[in-house]
Amino acid sequence: MDHPPQMPGGQHPTQGMRVSLRTAIMVIFFCFGLILTTPLAWVNYSQGSKAALEVAGSLFEQAGTNVSLRTKLLVQPFAFLGGTVHLLPGASATPSGFAHPLKRTFLDILEENPQVYSLYFGYGDGGFFQVVSLKGRPKASANLGAPAGTHFAVRSIEAKGGARTESWQHLDQNGKVLASAAPRPANYDPRTRPWFSAAERNNGPQQTDLYVFSSTQELGLTVSRRVEAPGRMVFGMDLTLESLSRFLAKEKIGESGLLFLFDKDGGLIGHPDASRVTIARTDKSGTQAMERATVETLGDPLALSAYGKFAEAGKVPLPQQLMRVDGVDYLLQVRPVAELGTNSDYMALVARVDDFTGPLARARNQSLLFALGIILVVVPLLGMAARSFSKGLWLLAREAERIRNMDLNSQGEWHSRIDEMEHLGCAVTTMRCALKSFSRYLPQTLVRQFVASGVSPELGGERREITLLFTDVENFTPLAEHLAPEDLMQAMGEYFEVVGQAILERGGTIDKFIGDAVMAFWNAPFESEDHVERACVAALRLSKASEELNQRRRDSGLPLLRTRVGIHTGAAVVGNLGSTDRMDYTALGANVNLASRLEGLNKFYATRILVSRVVRERARDNFVFRSVDVVVPKGSTEPLVLFELVGAMPQSPFADVAAPRAMLGFCSRWERAITLYRTAQWDKALVEFRALREALPNDHLAGMYCTRTERLLENKPGKDWKALQRYSAK
Repeated sequence: MDHPPQMPGGQHPTQGMRVSLRTAIMVIFFCFGLILTTPLAWVNYSQGSKAALEVAGSLFEQAGTNVSLRTKLLVQPFAFLGGTVHLLPGASATPSGFAHPLKRTFLDILEENPQVYSLYFGYGDGGFFQVVSLKGRPKASANLGAPAGTHFAVRSIEAKGGARTESWQHLDQNGKVLASAAPRPANYDPRTRPWFSAAERNNGPQQTDLYVFSSTQELGLTVSRRVEAPGRMVFGMDLTLESLSRFLAKEKIGESGLLFLFDKDGGLIGHPDASRVTIARTDKSGTQAMERATVETLGDPLALSAYGKFAEAGKVPLPQQLMRVDGVDYLLQVRPVAELGTNSDYMALVARVDDFTGPLARARNQSLLFALGIILVVVPLLGMAARSFSKGLWLLAREAERIRNMDLNSQGEWHSRIDEMEHLGCAVTTMRCALKSFSRYLPQTLVRQFVASGVSPELGGERREITLLFTDVENFTPLAEHLAPEDLMQAMGEYFEVVGQAILERGGTIDKFIGDAVMAFWNAPFESEDHVERACVAALRLSKASEELNQRRRDSGLPLLRTRVGIHTGAAVVGNLGSTDRMDYTALGANVNLASRLEGLNKFYATRILVSRVVRERARDNFVFRSVDVVVPKGSTEPLVLFELVGAMPQSPFADVAAPRAMLGFCSRWERAITLYRTAQWDKALVEFRALREALPNDHLAGMYCTRTERLLENKPGKDWKALQRYSAK
């Protein structure tokens, strides 16, 4: 809930519970919104439940169609080959060893139809010619002892003189011979196999029941056909259903659905896990053999329940219906599968109801949340009429709060169709603009302090340590005489912008602008422990910004505005000075005058930033200083030690105004020279000062000390000589 602005000191204008007009309307219309949206949620729930069953039926239909199509695609090439291969030229030829006219054709057929395991001819004399596909069949490859890289195997059984011998040849993917096995007595006789005898007795293709191939341990079937040729001859081919199981694994129904194929007696035809279609059995002699699994041996409660429903219905197809297994609701459908050539094969499709209703239940819950959202959205919308009255008041209150916090940067104007609100908005905008204009004449930090404390400013002050900074422009008087007033005003505006910005960024309070001079101080009105360092950084940055400004003026052919700075730290009285009608927040005291004198002494030493000893001692850890002189300024009786602020230490946090590393060595040597000078070792001091002048020819201070030292060596003052300069001018 919005809160009204506070009075100074943090007190609300009124006490007790208050409710906004908008909140009251939201409460009034809440029940109306609830009644409006609840029927919508109920309709969504009902439609979602109905849609769940429709989606399930659609998915069941699609999955069943896909499996039927896949089964048809699996068997169709098989049926086509069984009815046409015997008609190919060379089909009636008798093989000679591993040579047969259709050998290359068989290899191509197996390559293109991975579900076909082998193609072969059986002969009435017990001969046999077979081409086997071993690609992706590691068990069959191991049983045959095939070398690595084998894709095909060719078996030839020849009958000569009443003896039958069997030979194997292993080929790579391109039909190249990799290895051949030595001939051995043949144990396999095609004439004794059901596919041979069935084809001899009947015309047309003959299909066996499903059985487990001994060589691959896969479930499959065989199609055979008698070939019209001299002597007895039968063509055969083996088809495995392993690829059908792989397809079932991909054709999932929902997240936990099951799709499997079976015959009416419960024998498995296809399962998503191909390894479960067959099962190992051990007979009484201990011999283990693989046989076709059944729904019962599968051990899957879901499959058992589905087959149970099928059996209860009389082993006929089942339409979509509910089935409960272990407390979970499932959808069940049983469809016939005629593609394998029988009328007793079926497909069971099972899926959890939650797989379909779950997303819709989530949609239902989302609908309920949406309904709640409608309540939360519609109710405020219904309160828009009252909000149009209250919004303006709150906006104006917030604008007044920003003005109280001296946030005067807002540029917008507020308008209302209500006449009284329009007048109030115009008054607030006028007040903001007026305060923004007059705030430029006062330190904003000072104004914020008075506003935040809620205390009216009064005449008087307090004694506090502050760091004072004075600046002025070198040779300003002749500069002002040669410039038009308009040009001078523009130049000083640009100058004060860069100087003032550097001071304000370091938390300084600008006391006043006096002609070309600026007076600022730190540690008042807000206390700051590092006020000395803040003033030093501000001095370096404003000096740097002033040089950048001068570079632009030099490029434009304008006169330069060189800045001189004085910094001193000491006690002063800080407070409001003036009358009750017109006050000025300022600092008074001897230390203020001393800071001003420091700034003025720059002109005698051609320096830019002069500081007192206390400033140097308080800031020497992060800044580089060099001794300048010991003076008694005009109006003072006590000696003042002068230092020049050269820059920040390279390792200090103020890298942007760090002194060049070369200046560190220069300043160190300078201090040695000054020490020699002040201890009256002028001959040694002169050597040092001359070396320093050569190192830095433009350094006026080094040249000045060379001249001083030379005069001292010429005049030889007495023992009462002191390194002290007295100035009678500012």
